[in-house]
Amino acid sequence: MSNTTYRHARIFWVLLSKDIKLLTSRLDALFLDCISPLITQVLTFGYLFPLLGMPSSMIAPVYLGSMMTLLIQLGFTFLIRVAFDIKDTHFIDYQNTLPISKKWLFSSYIVSNMIETAIAAVPLITAGLLVLHNHVSFEHTSVIALLAIIIMNLLFFATFFLACAIYYDFNWLINNMWPRRIIPLLSLSASLVIWSKAYAWSPILGIIMLFSPFTYAVEGMRSSILGSQDYLSPLTCLGALALFISINIIVLTIGIRKKLDPV
Repeated sequence: MSNTTYRHARIFWVLLSKDIKLLTSRLDALFLDCISPLITQVLTFGYLFPLLGMPSSMIAPVYLGSMMTLLIQLGFTFLIRVAFDIKDTHFIDYQNTLPISKKWLFSSYIVSNMIETAIAAVPLITAGLLVLHNHVSFEHTSVIALLAIIIMNLLFFATFFLACAIYYDFNWLINNMWPRRIIPLLSLSASLVIWSKAYAWSPILGIIMLFSPFTYAVEGMRSSILGSQDYLSPLTCLGALALFISINIIVLTIGIRKKLDPV
């Protein structure tokens, strides 16, 4: 390891350690923010919808799809923090003066958000599945595929919201992020329907849904946990998520050059 790489790695670790320390100080508030929607989703999809006639086999996949809203909620909170800092507090300008490359600097943002989201969401989603154990079969769960999908999902949401926070202006984000980006991607995804069933009903709709990264995020969770042939395979979802992450990184790079490059 060269001296430059070693210096960057040390500063990266200091920045990450600072973020983790701040995260531990607000874990209580973070869990409270996440547990309310979790309880609502468990009650709705585990107990209320079955009373309206939802088949038991649909409960687990629809519940996993509904958890996309939790990941989006956490990601949007991250987006607002970064966008507000760029607009008002300008702590990021101080970080730009540190002897660390932008690649390492923004990697610390991404890894920090991945850790925060994992700490908040993974235990709660797991708890929800355990509560709904009568409707969930773990017989065909692939632990390796599940871990890979979780990591890729965390990386996708971190890069997506960071790229948007830096690429778009603050006022645009406040007014347009939900109606022009999040809602269309969520509505045209397989979050609340199984992709194969949507494709069987309308191949055109099924193809359109493949353009939403949220489709692969949730279908990967379903196939790695439930192991059914009804869902897109984990390998397909991993490949698609890798493609969307690459797009996020390109947009992030353009945003950094546009907003934060002093030259």
